[in-house]
Amino acid sequence: MRKKFSNEKLIKNNKYKLTSCFVLILLTIIIVSNANTAYAIFSESDTETLGPNTASIINIVGCNANDIINVEYEIISGTSLDVYLREGVTLMLMGAPSSYIKKDNDSNQGKWSYTVTTDDSDYSVIFLNDGTESSTVRYTITRGSALGNILDYLYIILIVVAVVVVVGAVIARTIIKKRKSVEPELKSEPTTQTIVKPLPEVEKKFLSCPECGKKLLEGSAFCIECGHQL
Repeated sequence: MRKKFSNEKLIKNNKYKLTSCFVLILLTIIIVSNANTAYAIFSESDTETLGPNTASIINIVGCNANDIINVEYEIISGTSLDVYLREGVTLMLMGAPSSYIKKDNDSNQGKWSYTVTTDDSDYSVIFLNDGTESSTVRYTITRGSALGNILDYLYIILIVVAVVVVVGAVIARTIIKKRKSVEPELKSEPTTQTIVKPLPEVEKKFLSCPECGKKLLEGSAFCIECGHQL
């Protein structure tokens, strides 16, 4: 008897595999979205304590057009800081910079980016504590290319496609196995061939009509030619 096959039952049985697929995709997106430093030409992460009227300078040299400088910082303890992004290398600082591209005033945390417009240019990020108390800042500064962001998206797409293909293949294989188990193939029965042997020919005997001489089969009652009774 043929059993009824339900796709809903198969999906229910494979729900854990489908859930695993979505979890892997989600983890991949999270990991790659936080992996920009892998493509960064420059990357620096540190925690630094600044005393009153002191500054911390991070120089970023050799930038090219369309490079992206990312700055993220957070004050862990102490007073707020002024944060600057300025063009050129800064070796010494006496007071606040007079020229800058970006500035956060008395900030406790921040996250921003800047796209470089010229080749072979230098920049510096400055954390300035102009207060009377010490301050501890944790920061991450990176410089990456636009190609790095494109590779991020391509990497995500490739991982998602690979995970979907692998999980889909596993589920398809499971479905095929289940169908074979509930719908066994009918085996063809061997056919027997009957050989018909030809009957042996019976030797025919003849006789002649005594009246007209017509050749007749033996056992004939009358002559088919003259009607003579034999």
